[in-house]
Amino acid sequence: MRIYWSVMLPLAKPGLLALGILVVLASWNDLFWPLIVNTDPEQMTLSAGLASLQGQFQTDYPVLMAGSLLASLPVIVVFTVLQRHFIQGIAFSGNKS
Repeated sequence: MRIYWSVMLPLAKPGLLALGILVVLASWNDLFWPLIVNTDPEQMTLSAGLASLQGQFQTDYPVLMAGSLLASLPVIVVFTVLQRHFIQGIAFSGNKS
């Protein structure tokens, strides 16, 4: 266990952080599953609510863009805070030949 905690986990940390960021982004932007499961407009997720703002004949673009900005802010903050670890994890996973 000591070898795992002292050697293996610190080497895998950038890759695990990059994986964590990608999983958070994928679940944050998930649209299809909440649209299938949820039928109540009061309990829609953010992405499903944004999709419902777009009408068939008319769309209120300022409201849609304001909602899109608010939906993207947490993702931008997470990426900005963890950018160094994310880039290090992507660079570390490359082939060394």
